[in-house]
Amino acid sequence: MSLDADLAALRDADAAIPSPVPLPIGALASVVVGAVRGLADGDWWVPGLRERAGAVLRGVALDAIGDGTAGSRSHHVAPASPTPALRALHAVGLAAASPDAAVVVHLGVGSLADGAFTEALNLAALRQVRVIFVVALIDLTGAPVPRQSAASVSALAQAYGVRCVEVDGRDASAVRDAVLQAREQIGPTCVAAVLNA
Repeated sequence: MSLDADLAALRDADAAIPSPVPLPIGALASVVVGAVRGLADGDWWVPGLRERAGAVLRGVALDAIGDGTAGSRSHHVAPASPTPALRALHAVGLAAASPDAAVVVHLGVGSLADGAFTEALNLAALRQVRVIFVVALIDLTGAPVPRQSAASVSALAQAYGVRCVEVDGRDASAVRDAVLQAREQIGPTCVAAVLNA
């Protein structure tokens, strides 16, 4: 299946998932498609609530992901979590338990100021587990993010000894290629997916 077909399938699934609070995938679609297509069958994927529709690209039935909490062990999809920093720690745990697999976890720029995220970076580097932190960098004009974190995602990751690569998050193939390269590395990688025009 082509990346364009994947993007269409993802948007259709996203529109079909019932939710009491709409969480449209919007600009994150290319990031999700690229991240999922960079994984192998035995790898784990750890989405947030916005990314959860991407589970259909891993073969999970739409009705199994509709409530935002159901994961699928057989498809290596963790339950969607509304708490980014805990997702990051969960990803480190999955990677430690499955040393032959890679684990992709989706985070947003707001995660940078959370202590659990920095602890996840630290643990991933100390344990040299193959966690791929995909951080969507989107303009949050008006939000207090610049006052919450004194460092960029790249500087923060590198301070903990985690490789960081910046890609155009609007280009699914660029995200996919970054995840594919990270899968070949020993230890964690941070993929900063820039979504600002």
